[in-house]
Amino acid sequence: MTETDRIPYADKGRPSPHALTGAGVVVTDPAGRVLLGWSRKREVWELPGGKNDAGEDFTAAGVRELAEETGLRADPETTRTVALLMDSVHGLPRLTAAVRVHAFTGEPSVEEPHLIDRWKWHDPADLPTLPQPLFTPSAHVIDTVWPGLLPCLPPVHRYPVAPGSGG
Repeated sequence: MTETDRIPYADKGRPSPHALTGAGVVVTDPAGRVLLGWSRKREVWELPGGKNDAGEDFTAAGVRELAEETGLRADPETTRTVALLMDSVHGLPRLTAAVRVHAFTGEPSVEEPHLIDRWKWHDPADLPTLPQPLFTPSAHVIDTVWPGLLPCLPPVHRYPVAPGSGG
């Protein structure tokens, strides 16, 4: 392609925000238990995760959020986005990436005490009978990793990500 063959690209200006995007991170310990935090604000169990920054892919957001919230360091080379999940909250589309961590170092600690009260490892088989609620996006991400584990989930559009297709 020569300089004269270039196609010009342009945006229409600053768009109005109309969706929420973020990552939910499934990390398991050597016993296969999944890490959940008790949210002070929402009073629910939730996976580590949160909003992605501008220009940040979902896998990188998951690795960053895991470190910021729990102190765990994930191996970016073995961390994968396995699906994109879309539902809505308060009339806004919500897109959550299901991020699966396969290798990490450290022990979970509360790094954001204003948001999370404690981190606890849970046997996935016990999740359907938790006495407290699960945050809906976390439940959708968990159901992506362990399909059918959680009954009666709210509707979600699930888009699996092909292995090796990037973050």
